[in-house]
Amino acid sequence: MPTRNSSAREQVLELLKTDHKHVKKHFREFEKMDPEQDPQACQELVMRVCDELEVHAQIEEELFYPAARQALAEKEGEDLIDEAEVEHNSVKQLIAELRSLTPQDAKFKANFTVLSEYVKHHVKEEEGEMFEQLGRAKIAWEPLLQDMLDRQQELKSEKGLTEATEPDVQEAMHATRGKAGKSSASPRSAR
Repeated sequence: MPTRNSSAREQVLELLKTDHKHVKKHFREFEKMDPEQDPQACQELVMRVCDELEVHAQIEEELFYPAARQALAEKEGEDLIDEAEVEHNSVKQLIAELRSLTPQDAKFKANFTVLSEYVKHHVKEEEGEMFEQLGRAKIAWEPLLQDMLDRQQELKSEKGLTEATEPDVQEAMHATRGKAGKSSASPRSAR
């Protein structure tokens, strides 16, 4: 029978995996979009992904990585955390670049594609190596889970990321696909 702490461990890891799945889904959605046909929908999707990645990275850096670093004090664990932090820095640089571009810029799509590749690589290492090692680690999982949930809600609120904004992105994307060659208006106002 699982203990409360092992259940909390699974919830912490699932919280992060859910973020990973969600953003990877957005990367796949972007591949189906055409920035020239509907630049507003593309811009909204890219900015949402940037916001979501920033929230996710901040939660990991403030709460998850310090707990993981302490639990994985041996050399291999330290290296995993160091690499993850360096990958976060690269992702932040790409996000900053994307925030300065519009879908009409030549490098917009390329930057988002590289961001996608970096994130997918990061997720593969995190889930395949770090999460595996943390499955056996001694961490106070319950307080970590609560802290992560609280901080996530706080950061999402600051960025205006709510569950209600997600359908707007979906609606704009479906409108783009449904009106090939025509520009579609999105229900969300541009940021």
